Amino acid sequence: MNQVNQVNSPKLSYRAEIDGLRAIAVVSVILYHAQMVLFGRDWFEGGFIGVDIFFVISGYLITRIILSELELKGSFSFLNFYERRARRILPMLFVVIFVSVPYAWQKLLTSDFVEYAESILASIFFGSNFFFYFSTTEYGADSALLKPFLHTWSLGVEEQFYLVFPILAIVAFRYFRKHFLTILVGLSLLSLQFAELMEVRNSDLNFYLPFSRFWELAVGSMLAFRELYYKSSNENFASKSLSMLGLYLIAYSILFFDGETPHPSFHTLIPIIGVALIIGFASKDELVGKLLGSKPFVWVGLISYSAYLWHFPIFAFSRMGEEPTNYEKFELIGVAFSLSIFSYFFIEKPFRKNTIISQKSFMAISVVAVFITVTLAVLTINKEGFVNRMPPILLSILDKDGSLKKFQTLKKGDKSCFNRRIDKHCVFGKGLKSRVVVVGDSHMGALSSQFFSHLKYKVEYVELTKGGCPFVVDYSFRCGKQEQLKRLEIINERPSTVVLFSRFPQWLNNKSFSIKGDHKDLSLKIPKYKHNRKVLFSNFKATVDLLIENGHNVVLVYPTSEVGLSVPRRILSYFYETNAEEVERYYSVNPLSNSYKSYTQWSSDTFALFDEVKHKNLIKVYPHRLFCDTFVVDRCVSKFGDEIFFSDQTHLSVVGANLVADQIFKSISDADFIQAN
Repeated sequence: MNQVNQVNSPKLSYRAEIDGLRAIAVVSVILYHAQMVLFGRDWFEGGFIGVDIFFVISGYLITRIILSELELKGSFSFLNFYERRARRILPMLFVVIFVSVPYAWQKLLTSDFVEYAESILASIFFGSNFFFYFSTTEYGADSALLKPFLHTWSLGVEEQFYLVFPILAIVAFRYFRKHFLTILVGLSLLSLQFAELMEVRNSDLNFYLPFSRFWELAVGSMLAFRELYYKSSNENFASKSLSMLGLYLIAYSILFFDGETPHPSFHTLIPIIGVALIIGFASKDELVGKLLGSKPFVWVGLISYSAYLWHFPIFAFSRMGEEPTNYEKFELIGVAFSLSIFSYFFIEKPFRKNTIISQKSFMAISVVAVFITVTLAVLTINKEGFVNRMPPILLSILDKDGSLKKFQTLKKGDKSCFNRRIDKHCVFGKGLKSRVVVVGDSHMGALSSQFFSHLKYKVEYVELTKGGCPFVVDYSFRCGKQEQLKRLEIINERPSTVVLFSRFPQWLNNKSFSIKGDHKDLSLKIPKYKHNRKVLFSNFKATVDLLIENGHNVVLVYPTSEVGLSVPRRILSYFYETNAEEVERYYSVNPLSNSYKSYTQWSSDTFALFDEVKHKNLIKVYPHRLFCDTFVVDRCVSKFGDEIFFSDQTHLSVVGANLVADQIFKSISDADFIQAN
């Protein structure tokens, strides 16, 4: 290749294979969010890289536009550029927001409705990536999948890039033209290294930071620079082979990346290089270019933006009752694509053409849309999610501000004791004669505040809880073996009563509970636990034995019954779906109560494990005796009367936690595990 001084093509030619790449990107993202298990696995666990494909394409297209305009006109019109961006992005975004409002009204609890309002404000001002970092723990987690506008984080990253990059490109082009590519490569390497370092230090923040993604967009910029300033022949070995390699790298990433893959990081180079090889070497004259440029791929690519915007709210609202079946998910995907086709022809295309909608009309429509959106959002926030729209039965589990009393975790200062760094764990009443240590995952975290209130500040109380992390020495969950050993070290500071409570059936079954019996396979969600049942069994028993040998009393809390759906959200859905007089009838039958048989089957492995552990300094607590075969014969209930026992699918509400906490406290007291001061 030889460098030239002028752009190769004064007119930017249309490349159909780019739309084909868009098709791969949007389909992979949609299938990733669908989370369908087929033949025992989720085949699109790495589909999140579809967003990265979009980033490379965006970087490529924006740089082609900027450099071509600078080269041919000697100047760049920011007004025209941002108008084109606004015409591309805003109309569909506002349509999806307005269509979603009635569903949000009927399906979102008050606190969720407030967050929804905040999220649409963040989306229209392109700050979603920062908003969702501060309000969402982990992208792809179950709770995150219920946030209708979570997917707009990527729009935020792109638009922040579009605000900075044109200025950077113009300055580099005018004053450092000979070094334009060098500057771009240098910044890309800094961005990639930053992403790799941040992945270790704060992976959640890394996911949403624009500078962690800059290198992906910059790869597209390099490709545009190459295309405009370097001659290349399409008739060579590279053009015939490298595009196929690129397609393979993308396919590999989609099929074999998963939730444990560090991202963005050096691992992300695999799909990004794949995209670069296709953009750089695919053409209408070779196989990959012909495939991606074929009509089916191009058509999906053309509606990809609409499909991206529509699919996530559709999935999120559909999950607020119970998890859809695979068949229902295919139907939802069909709905998303049908809406996308309509949107493309009647919203996207007309708004992109100033001959149909003039600049003045577009500005007026945009101002009105922004005003309506901001007004609705601010009103929702000020009214605290409109508490009065809630059915009376839900008011008992709402705080005064309308927020759901879920995960009412113990706090020290203004920070929850749950999910703290292990070296910053909570200790209350340090030095008191008796010592109680609670350790486990989010199930223990949801219980800790109520249990602490039963102890009435008469003991030294230590909390070691972390989401997805039962306490098993020498075994990694979402916390590593070193963190487990640190937990043990803290417990062993002096003799204690150690309360163990976690969602063990999930880890032993490697599946999440479903009321329909079609339990969702978690083997790709938590791959490091697959095929480790024997190790988990032996390590857990060894952990309990070790605690007792070290002079501790152990309280082993058996699993609670699970519901398989969010109880408050399902009650809210019933309230709007049925006649008010019929709502109570729905409360007393499925899916707000489960068969006792389903609970015993689901928990049988955990019972077998716990039953094997015996010692005089070990007591066992059975929460299922509070909720199963008591209020209703042969049933495990999630509510009784106006008392709701669960805050979501599995975690106890304040009412349910108080019942279990009282049961644990009485067991400890009866066993004389707590000594008077």
